[in-house]
Amino acid sequence: MKKNNLIPKITIISFLTMLFSCHDISNEKEKLITEKQDLPKVAILGMLHFTSKNNTVSQKFTEVKTKKRQAEIKNLIESLKVFNPNKIAVERPYRSEEELNTKYRSYLDGTYELTEEETDQIAFRLARELNHQRLYLAYSPVQYAFDSTVAFAKRNGQSKLIDSIIENATELAEEYDKIALNGTIQDAVYYLNTEGAIAKNHLGYILLSQIGDKQNKIGAETVGDWYKSNIKIFENIRQLADSNTERVLVLYGQGHLKILNQLIEDSPELELVDINEYLK
Repeated sequence: MKKNNLIPKITIISFLTMLFSCHDISNEKEKLITEKQDLPKVAILGMLHFTSKNNTVSQKFTEVKTKKRQAEIKNLIESLKVFNPNKIAVERPYRSEEELNTKYRSYLDGTYELTEEETDQIAFRLARELNHQRLYLAYSPVQYAFDSTVAFAKRNGQSKLIDSIIENATELAEEYDKIALNGTIQDAVYYLNTEGAIAKNHLGYILLSQIGDKQNKIGAETVGDWYKSNIKIFENIRQLADSNTERVLVLYGQGHLKILNQLIEDSPELELVDINEYLK
């Protein structure tokens, strides 16, 4: 009898313990959200570069200067304006802020014709709409031994991993192409910034890290260098967000999003903003 009476008491105590634990976790989450609201806000717009083909697999869609696509880019800029960034940072093609802002000032003066690069088509035009006097460079060189890792895989019976990496990247690019060709540029960019598309691109690096053997972890070393490059990019972004009033928009290659978003989200100094909230 005593044993049977003990069961409901233990159950109640366990339930109350769980309830208070959940309450504590909920309070901590609310506290963290409140604290984050007072931090600089950073949003990254992940892109498959409009003109760059310096990737393992590149999209076919690069049409941005037709009347239809220019109207779509204008709509994209109107959506991004709602985020209201007070700083805009870019990846490419300019390799110094001096070069970047020389071109931007020429654009403001009406003496520069925009190229098809997303920095020109999106960042320059958005910055002018928001009356920004300058732009910022978030770029840091990516240095990792992709080609030698691929060569190792082919020499050592791991070609299937390379095939999987290429197949995965091709699926991403083809989906982007399909959406862009049947819809709008904003539709395609929205897709790139979904969790699924970000995870798909990142999968390629997970597969790449598996190349190697017990003596030579070349894939892991290569992906480690990729992470190191992204940490440097993150540090460039963090330094831009130097006050709690900052709202920073960063245009960067979509393959970097998984790591950069995670670093920003984990940072006690920054609040990550989902750019797709403005692209719906």
